[in-house]
Amino acid sequence: MLLTAATLLAAMQLFAQTTLTAVPTKDRKIVKRWALPGDPRGVAIGADGTVYAGLAEPQAVVAINPATGAVKQRVVLDSAEIASTKELVTLRTNADRTRLFIANGSDESASILSLPNLAVLREITTEGETIRDVLPDPQGRYVYLLGRRVHVYDGNAEKELRTVGASDPMAIAVSANGKYLAIVATEDFGNAKATSVALYETASFAEVARDPLQTTETIEAAMFANGDRALVALSREHLYEKPLVSRPAPSMERQNGETRVMRMRIDFGDLVNSDRVCLPVGSGPQIAAFAGNDTNLVYAERRCDASGAFFGSQRAVTPASLYGVSAYAIAFDKTKSTLVATDRAGFLTIYNLPHPALAH
Repeated sequence: MLLTAATLLAAMQLFAQTTLTAVPTKDRKIVKRWALPGDPRGVAIGADGTVYAGLAEPQAVVAINPATGAVKQRVVLDSAEIASTKELVTLRTNADRTRLFIANGSDESASILSLPNLAVLREITTEGETIRDVLPDPQGRYVYLLGRRVHVYDGNAEKELRTVGASDPMAIAVSANGKYLAIVATEDFGNAKATSVALYETASFAEVARDPLQTTETIEAAMFANGDRALVALSREHLYEKPLVSRPAPSMERQNGETRVMRMRIDFGDLVNSDRVCLPVGSGPQIAAFAGNDTNLVYAERRCDASGAFFGSQRAVTPASLYGVSAYAIAFDKTKSTLVATDRAGFLTIYNLPHPALAH
């Protein structure tokens, strides 16, 4: 996709800037807002609080000081002249925030950059597959790519180890301890199709559990929550919460010929909690984030009349809506206890944390 003259000019002006242009606002939710041309998409926070934003049209990553709007650094991942289409759909960091993992969307690739210097360490290409997300394993053992299949690479992304799960998955999530990979996809139950989630243990990638989410909706994002006691999934219209429980495995193993050792496995609880939500039009997989801990879930919402909740079991997360925004992606800045959001209209905004609420 070639850049238009206006877009190219805006991108060149951004790269010539040392500080983003502030945008005045009277919205009390907003701490600061800056103009950020270039179709901003994924966003991540570095170890020192630096904001990293992906720009689809110049196909670049910019590092921004959230206190001043100063552009600290920038790197172009691909040249517009070769008609590359890196969309920078998601930006995610590893556990110690020394690497930035970028899903490039329809460019059929993923990029890995070092932080804070933004040096390109690796580019992974997947012919014929749009890459919608990239997740690093919390233990550093694997890198997961979400395409037409879930691709598992070694920790340095040098070698593909396997593919996992069904074709055309919607979303993936990795448990906090790295032991489990969740894959959300459509499943054919014979007389009907529904959205289901499958769990794989990451030692051998054997499937250990599978259960429907009690919906046919497309899931935009998924994540483990509350010490891996629940799986949270978001569609355009609902927030789902599925409990996870540890249960005895079907078989027991003998040890030393006599002692019987009961092994535990993770499984799904029976019921699903459901909240009515209204995700912003065209938002990406990073439309929700945990704030402070993995029980406080914040998600962005456009203005709408629909709201409500169904409680099927005890709640594992406390949801809070950043309401009335058009964000594409959000990230929690723990150094300031604020939310950073990108807007494809050309803005980077810092918001105060919203209060937990289940209805507007």
